[in-house]
Amino acid sequence: MTERAQTPSLADLRADIDRIDETMHRLLMERGEIIDRLVAVKRSQTEGSAFRPAREAAMMRRLVDRHAGLLPLDTVESIWRVIISTFTYVQAPYAVHADLSVGEPLMRDSARFHF
Repeated sequence: MTERAQTPSLADLRADIDRIDETMHRLLMERGEIIDRLVAVKRSQTEGSAFRPAREAAMMRRLVDRHAGLLPLDTVESIWRVIISTFTYVQAPYAVHADLSVGEPLMRDSARFHF
């Protein structure tokens, strides 16, 4: 007689989600600590920019290549854009100006996605 796998309870599943959320938060804080050290290294060099479009593009390509599962890719890309732009801003605060002559919603959405 084979044993059937027990269906997890809602409490068990929610505990798994909480564990994952805590891990993601811990990893974001760890990323922040690394960015802080990166800023210190960049300050000791004569060159360097917080904006690294080629690196960001490579990061996004790797993200797309490894993505699978239920979460839509455009959602994952948006989350990563927020992470990248936030840590870029931490390295070197900046302002974004958009030419709204082509339409405010279009430019605003584009600026939000990239910055």
